Amino acid sequence: MHAHYGAGGDGGGSRRAAPPKGDAGLYFLGALHELVAIGLHRPALDALCAGQRDIAEPPIDRAYLIKILDEEISRQFGHPLRPLIELVLNAADAARAPQPLVDVAVIDGRVDVSDTGAGMGLRAILSRLLIPFATDKRPGIDLGRFGVGFFSVLGLGLSDPESFSLHLTTGDGIEGWAIRVVAWPSLGDAPERTPDEPERARGRASPELTAALMCSVRRIAPLLGTRVRVTSSLLESSAVRAYLRDALHFFPASRALVLLDGAAVNDGRLISGGRLVEERIAAAPAADADDPPAASGPRPTAASGPPPAAASGPPAEEARARLAEGRDGALVARFHVGGRALLPSISAATFHAGVKVEACLAVAELALIDFPAAVELTEGRDALKVGPAFTAAATAFYRRLIQIAAEGGEGRRARDRLAEMAAQISALMLQSAGWDEVAVELARALLGPGRCMVNPERREALLGFLGPSVADRLFVPESFWAEREWQPHLPGERELLEDELEFDPPETLAALARRRGDLAGLPLLVARAVSPHTTMVALCRGRPQAGGGAGAAARRAPGALPSPDAPARRPAGPLPCLGTRRLLLIRDDSAAVRRPAGWCDRYALRAAFDRASGVREADLERDLIVGEPVDGAACAALGPGERTSGGDP
Repeated sequence: MHAHYGAGGDGGGSRRAAPPKGDAGLYFLGALHELVAIGLHRPALDALCAGQRDIAEPPIDRAYLIKILDEEISRQFGHPLRPLIELVLNAADAARAPQPLVDVAVIDGRVDVSDTGAGMGLRAILSRLLIPFATDKRPGIDLGRFGVGFFSVLGLGLSDPESFSLHLTTGDGIEGWAIRVVAWPSLGDAPERTPDEPERARGRASPELTAALMCSVRRIAPLLGTRVRVTSSLLESSAVRAYLRDALHFFPASRALVLLDGAAVNDGRLISGGRLVEERIAAAPAADADDPPAASGPRPTAASGPPPAAASGPPAEEARARLAEGRDGALVARFHVGGRALLPSISAATFHAGVKVEACLAVAELALIDFPAAVELTEGRDALKVGPAFTAAATAFYRRLIQIAAEGGEGRRARDRLAEMAAQISALMLQSAGWDEVAVELARALLGPGRCMVNPERREALLGFLGPSVADRLFVPESFWAEREWQPHLPGERELLEDELEFDPPETLAALARRRGDLAGLPLLVARAVSPHTTMVALCRGRPQAGGGAGAAARRAPGALPSPDAPARRPAGPLPCLGTRRLLLIRDDSAAVRRPAGWCDRYALRAAFDRASGVREADLERDLIVGEPVDGAACAALGPGERTSGGDP
C-alpha cells in the first residue's frame, strides 16, 4: 500500500501500484483515502513522519471514510470553478509579506496558484491539508473557513477523471514536499471502452471514483511557499480568467495582491469611478471569536457624520489595515457605490471576505458590498447566512447611503434614486436584513417629510385629481422590489388623499345629484353611470392652505356654498373624478363639476368618470372615437335637475 525510502527525489508522481526500487524520495504511493486514514490515526502518522518503512494499517472503516471524502469532494459550490478561488484564499492566508502576492497562471487545461508564504511540513500536510475540516484557520481573521479547499479542487477529477491531476509542492523553509493526485479507475490497467461507451468512466458512481483517487508523497529539496497546479480539460483559459477577475476584483489588496498572468486583478483597475469606504460595524467579543458581535460600533448618519477618529493610535493607513485584518477584534465591511465596471461580467454584487458570492443584474448602479470574514456561510459554502454580523453590515450600508447623500448635497431627484437603490439592494442582495430597523431613518433623510408612496400606474391620475402642487409629495418606486420594501414604512395614496382633501359622507351618485342641484356637472355623470342608484361617491374639495386666515381650520358644512371670506384652498387639478377601492371621489371645487363650459370640461367629466368607474382604457378610447360626439349644444340642453337616461336626479 505504501512505502518509505528516506530523502531525495525529484518531486514527480507515479501511477504504479508499488513504489519503484531506488526511488528514495517516495514516502507514499497508493489510494488517497489510505493516506487520509494515516493522517487520522496518530500512531500511523507518527510512524510515517519518523520515516519508518512498515506502517500498521490504521483501524478505520474504509467504506465510511470514502463516503465522507466523497461528500466533501463532490459537494458543489454555486459555480463549478469556485474551488480555484479556495486555492487563492488559502494562498492569501499563508502569505506573510508586507504586501502579500498570490500569483495565478492560466493556460488551457491548467491553472497554477503560487505564494511565497508559510508552507507546510509533512505533519501539517497529513494532519491539516488532507483531513476535511481539520483547519487551523482563525474565524473572522483568516479567509479559508472550512478546511475543504484542497478537497473541493478534487471535484474536478470526478467530473473528468481522465484529464485531471493535482500537483502540490510546499515547504516551510526546512523541508520540501510534493504531492500528486490523479483520478485512476483502478490499480491495474484501466478498463477498455467500446466505441458506444465513450463516457463509461465518468458515469460510474461517485464513491467509486473517490476511492480511485491515487496519491503520491515525495520529499524534495527544501523550499518556502506553496504552488498548486491543477490540470483538467474543464479548465478553459478564457472562462477561467473571466471568472477569476469577476470573483476577485473586489478582494482586499491589503490581504493579498492577486496577479493573474502577471496583471493585478484587485487593484481597482477593473472599476472606474465611484466611492469606496470601509465601515467598522461592530466589536467582536474577546471571549470567543466564533460568537456573534455583542455591540454595534459607531453609526454614521446624515446628522452625526463619520465616527470620530481615536485620540491616539497608529496612522490612518495602518489603522485601516488592522481593521481590515481583524487584528483589533473589529468587524469591518467594505462598500463601493457608484462608478461603472470596465468588464461586462462585473455587476452589483455581494462579497464575502472579498470574494463574490452573488451577482445582481437587476440593480443598475454598481453597488458592491463586502461582508467581513466573521459573517457565516451556509452549508452550501457560498451563500451568506443572515445573522447579527450580517445585519450589522447591511444596516451600516444603508446609513452610509444617508451620509453620502448628506455630504454630496444631493437634490431631490438624486435622493429619490438613492432610496430606490437602497430598497432594491435590500430585497435583491441583502435579504431585507436590517431594513426594518433603518427604513424610517432612510425615508426621513432621503425622501424628506410628507412623502407618500404611490403606484406608478396611479401617478398621473393623482396629479390630475389633486393638481401639480402635490408632485413633490409623490414617491413613485421604479421596481416591484422597491415598492415591496417601502410599502410598510411610507404613507400611501389613502393618507395622501386624506391629507390633501376634505370629504363629505359617502352617498349614491343619484342622491348626490338630487341634493346638490348647484353642481351642473353631476347630471352629466349620472348620464354616464350604468347604475347611479348604487354607485357610491363622495364629494370632496381641497383643504385650506397653510396661513389662509382665522377660518382656515373650519370645515364647510356639506352642501354649503363658499363664503366670500373663505380661506384659500388648494386648487383642484384638471380631472374632476378619481376612483378608489371603496368609492368614487368627485371634486366640488372643480370647474368642470360646478359649471361645465365648453368641450374641454365635458370631455374631462366624461373621460375622468369612465376611468374612475373602471372602464378599460381601450373601451374608453373606442367610445370616444366612434360613440356619441361630445358637443356643447347637446350638453347645454341638459339643464340642472333635468331627467337623463341614467335615472332621475
